[in-house]
This record gives sequence, structure tokens and C-alpha cells, in this order.
Amino acid sequence: MDAPGSASWSGRAPAPAESAPASVTLAQLLQLVQQGRELPGLEKRQIAATHGEPTASRLPRRPKPWEATGSAEAPAPPP
Repeated sequence: MDAPGSASWSGRAPAPAESAPASVTLAQLLQLVQQGRELPGLEKRQIAATHGEPTASRLPRRPKPWEATGSAEAPAPPP
């Protein structure tokens, strides 16, 4: 079994100490979230809306159970 902190489990060389994710306690994590600060070790994602037109469905709509053909309980059509 490898010693903690070794890089053999990931197949990569160990990262320098400066770029290693900081270890924070749950209380510190809660404080960072409440203050709206960035959390250590998380990647900042750039997510934006596309503002494009929605695409039309290519599949036909499945019938509802009461719309199924051949049902014995289906009411007769109105005259």
C-alpha cells in the first residue's frame, strides 16, 4: 500500500506545494460560502445562456393512458 500523499494512485507526478488544494474544515467552508468567497480547489466555470431558438421535438408524443386505442373503458364519442 502506498503512503498518503504519493502520486502512484493517479499516475501523475505530484503537484508543487503551491498548487495543492488547501485543506479547509467544514466550519471554514461554511464561512467562505456565507461570505460569497471562492472555495479552494474548485474550478471556476464560465456558463452562459445560448439565447438560441429551441429545437423541435423529433419524436411523436406518446398517448396518455386514456387516449390509448382499443381500450374497453374508453367513453363513446359524443353524437
